[in-house]
Amino acid sequence: MPKIIVVGAGWFGLIAAKTYLHIHPNDSLLILESASQLGGTWSRERIYRGMITHNGIGALEISDCPLENGTPTAESYIIGPDVTNYLYHLATKYSLHERIQCDSPVDSIDRDPLTKEWILNIVRADGSKAEQRCEKLIMATGLTSKPFTPTDIPVNSPRMPMIHCTDLGKAQDFLESVVVNHVTIYGGSKSAFDAAYMCAAAGKKVDWIIRTTGQGVGSMFTAKSLGQTSALLAPKRFFNALSPCVYNRNTLVSRFLHGTSFGRALIRTYWRTFTKILYKKQGLNTSENGRKLKPSLGELGPFWSGSTPTGVLSQVDFWDYVHPANAPITVHRAEIDSINGGTVKLSDGVEIRPDAHVWATGWIRNSSPLARDTTLGLYTGVPLPLPRIPSSSKEHWDKLEGSADSLILSTFPILGSPPPYNRLQRTHSPYRLYRLIAPPEMACRNDHTLIHVGMVHTSATGMMAELQALWGVAYLDGKLDLAERKEEMDMECAQANMWARRRYMNLGEKCANLTFEFLPYFDTLLGDLGLNSERKGGGWREWFSTYTPADYKGVLEEYMENHEGMGVKDKSI
Repeated sequence: MPKIIVVGAGWFGLIAAKTYLHIHPNDSLLILESASQLGGTWSRERIYRGMITHNGIGALEISDCPLENGTPTAESYIIGPDVTNYLYHLATKYSLHERIQCDSPVDSIDRDPLTKEWILNIVRADGSKAEQRCEKLIMATGLTSKPFTPTDIPVNSPRMPMIHCTDLGKAQDFLESVVVNHVTIYGGSKSAFDAAYMCAAAGKKVDWIIRTTGQGVGSMFTAKSLGQTSALLAPKRFFNALSPCVYNRNTLVSRFLHGTSFGRALIRTYWRTFTKILYKKQGLNTSENGRKLKPSLGELGPFWSGSTPTGVLSQVDFWDYVHPANAPITVHRAEIDSINGGTVKLSDGVEIRPDAHVWATGWIRNSSPLARDTTLGLYTGVPLPLPRIPSSSKEHWDKLEGSADSLILSTFPILGSPPPYNRLQRTHSPYRLYRLIAPPEMACRNDHTLIHVGMVHTSATGMMAELQALWGVAYLDGKLDLAERKEEMDMECAQANMWARRRYMNLGEKCANLTFEFLPYFDTLLGDLGLNSERKGGGWREWFSTYTPADYKGVLEEYMENHEGMGVKDKSI
């Protein structure tokens, strides 16, 4: 029996395993991966030719293992295959390959009432079953492991292949082949933009359908903004300060910018100006297609980018396939009434007969193998269907979230006036995790045997994975004393969730989101560990230079020095 199991071999799972083994080199560790290859979103079966990340050079790596020998775009964006190759290099460098067991989807997780071991029930695609047990468990399944396809659209005997954007890599050769001339795409998020570009660039006619009753169009940044690579804006402390954030709400800068009318006027002026520049650069008012792709987010535009997932359009010629009169992409703002045989019928009466259909409809984000049992689900902080939640728990969290919401609105008044949007109907409770990692119910009982990592939407994947892993391993080792802080932990969970809903609207309803505010969160994690969070040395550089994973180089060693003797007992076993 392994001492610890990591569920998921994507970014967060690999780096959590690497961090744990650095501190405990002689512990037995197993990584369970549902797919046939490591990498998660960036596995070889999911990436495709021409795939470009929205991360700049130096941003998508960890501090002690730089991504080298890549072939970035002319605008300094990392391409998809380079990320995949990097993860394989990471697994090789830190001896993780031999610890990964692929094709092992975890269907459910139980706990032995006597030994307190975690019991992981594996159900493979061929129907075979297996069981694994461990003392400690790291859940690193991420937010993009289970594709979502609409259940409210009648689909009857479709004659065209139906492809989810998760499978674009597998389907690329088919979509670009001579047998496909016409593709329909359904959805308005970043994955829809990517799918539309891939097909149009391959010479296909694309009918892109975005429903009017859904979450709208994602707010896309151009490859360059304000004279520099857009990906370099978010990792600046100054840019983070321009967004109201629960993790730095008590700082002087936050109180001035978000707590005073003058500060809020500055914030509005900045985002209003940025929005005008962005929309003009994209030419959203220059064509009918462009106007249909203009987000309904009001004058502050990308500030309210949480109605649907946002991103960077790192393909610089994207709009060449949208704006011309004879553009290969046609945008429809309508519902799909039905798909019958070879016909996609829209609510405005238009009928389309494509050779292939792509669902760019995202992922299921409220499913966890720990949720099979209600009591265990509550204990481990995972989402549960609302009807299954006991009234005592519901009353507890309703009260906390009501107080948290009042605090968020009084601290950040701008969040009380979002633009109109189609609000999602909540069906599940949210993840309730202290620091987005540890279940409070377990922490207060000194049950340090489970953490969740990667359950947050962010562009700072490398830095997030590294710092969450370090905090999480410290927690598993009992280095964070949380036993007497149940009330504080519950309130922090409530505040984080209510802030996410107010700040990121529908996306915040689905999951934790730190698109523009990850640096204050990193500061919080490092502060808990007693480590220096100002990695630029303070002053001008601290506020206006770009943070990258390299700035956190040595943080693991600093942590181990602060806890002298860590790892020594492992080496003597």
